[in-house]
Amino acid sequence: MRKKNNEVIEFLKEKEIQIVGFASIEENGQRIPEEFSPQALLNNVKTVICFGVPIPMGVIYSESNDNLLYWRYCNMMYRSIDATENSLCLFLENKGYVSTPIYSCYPWKIVKRDFWGLIPLVYWAEKAGIGRLTKSGLLGHPKYGTRILIGGVLTSMHLEPSPRIQAAICPMDCVECIESCNVKAIDTNGKVDHNLCIRNANTNPLMAHLLQDTELRKNIDFETIMNTIGVDDHSYYHCLECLKMCPLNKKRI
Repeated sequence: MRKKNNEVIEFLKEKEIQIVGFASIEENGQRIPEEFSPQALLNNVKTVICFGVPIPMGVIYSESNDNLLYWRYCNMMYRSIDATENSLCLFLENKGYVSTPIYSCYPWKIVKRDFWGLIPLVYWAEKAGIGRLTKSGLLGHPKYGTRILIGGVLTSMHLEPSPRIQAAICPMDCVECIESCNVKAIDTNGKVDHNLCIRNANTNPLMAHLLQDTELRKNIDFETIMNTIGVDDHSYYHCLECLKMCPLNKKRI
């Protein structure tokens, strides 16, 4: 089985991705809606492959235009990550295993006004040993802190699970991300209101314009609008305070 793991790792290394982990779906113990389970996307799924790409420190801590740099870097890297997921799926398919990409940003689903990815990728990345969940709701990596973008692939290939990170990454007494959030989307227990966060940190002028069209709203649901016009350069990120204030990111400045 280790040989199969190494084949995937080497494939991703050729795509300049060094952070890789594997999680068995047998480890799934979190209470999440059934529609967001790996099995809902791939009936015979055996493994969730997760990988990460770091965000340069100079993007987060630029002296000026940090929002613009962050927006552009993320949009370019999301495309690259998604393309890598597609390539990995075809690579595994050629070996006889059905595989499904879990795109790193869009599409989103909305359940009770809360935003979800097709599966909770941060949760599976933690199980795959890439990092630990932090109070800000972001994945914390031992080297790169919370400045990491993640992607994933579901596959029917049975791969050996990676060891999980046991040591705490997010300091227990740290509240920097909580205090820096200007809309109070993070409570003192580390629970994140993703609806509030996304609506504050993400701006889409096209979506705002179309939502004013009453006739359009009668015929097209909000998820469709969001996922068709809210991708690539159409959205603008204008808040990264929890990233900037996180001591996991600041300690190497």
